[in-house]
Amino acid sequence: YEDASFDKVVCQLSIDYLTRPLDVMKEVSRVLKPAGRVAILFSNRLFIQKAVGLWTGADDIDHAYTVGAYLHFSNGGYEDIKSKDLSQRKGKLIVGDPLYVVTAAKRGYRAS
Repeated sequence: YEDASFDKVVCQLSIDYLTRPLDVMKEVSRVLKPAGRVAILFSNRLFIQKAVGLWTGADDIDHAYTVGAYLHFSNGGYEDIKSKDLSQRKGKLIVGDPLYVVTAAKRGYRAS
């Protein structure tokens, strides 16, 4: 894709399998327009044989931190890096699979 082609990029349920996540996050930045947004969704469900070792030995909070670090250290010019628990709950219990998202914006012009 050409540089600055997309307003938004989504990586859904695959970040745990990337062997070169910093390169991927830098490429995401390349195709994002200035002030474009990226959303990386993940769960604690995975194919253990395919996931990278860094992922398999960590918990959900560590996963969110790891994804944020991928964005931060990719030199992709990301800012406003945030994580959020999107899991459906009944009281304090998660119903179904847990779901988390880490979002960020590419530095750039923002309309007022």
